[in-house]
Amino acid sequence: MLKIVLTILSVLVLSFSNAQSGEKPEPEKYRTKFKDVLFSPGIIVQHETFLEFNISVGEVTAINDKIPIIGFEGLRLGFETNLRDGKDHTIAPKIGYEISVTVFSIRLSAVNYFQNGNSEFRLLPEIGISLNGWANLTYGYGIPFNNGNLNNVSSHRVGLSFNLDKRLSNALFEN
Repeated sequence: MLKIVLTILSVLVLSFSNAQSGEKPEPEKYRTKFKDVLFSPGIIVQHETFLEFNISVGEVTAINDKIPIIGFEGLRLGFETNLRDGKDHTIAPKIGYEISVTVFSIRLSAVNYFQNGNSEFRLLPEIGISLNGWANLTYGYGIPFNNGNLNNVSSHRVGLSFNLDKRLSNALFEN
């Protein structure tokens, strides 16, 4: 009797351990996270129009599931400038961190503006909407730590930036 019970239990355990769900796994290209370097240019309006150029290093996510998660998270290093000659020419090196996934974007940067021999350091939080981390429309408020007497830099700003990466754009535009 014990042999029969053990045999039946063995058959049941082995049959359940070999069972498959019947679902087809998704191709690997639709469920990926990878480290990458992105070029991130943009345009900023803050009393005057500025251009920004950034190199971003971080993780690109492309999970194209029932609820897609496509975007970028990582460190940004770059500068912004108003491209003027002479008086009121402004250049600002900056470093920051960005999370831009699916439909939202948040960013925190430290920026130091240089203009006409003056300097002003600002902490710059930004929040906005994102097109899967590829394009970001953000609003930011620069919190100054000193008065640099800058002529054309406002505390409020609106920016449009792009995270240019082949894998990120493939995940966004392939479907």
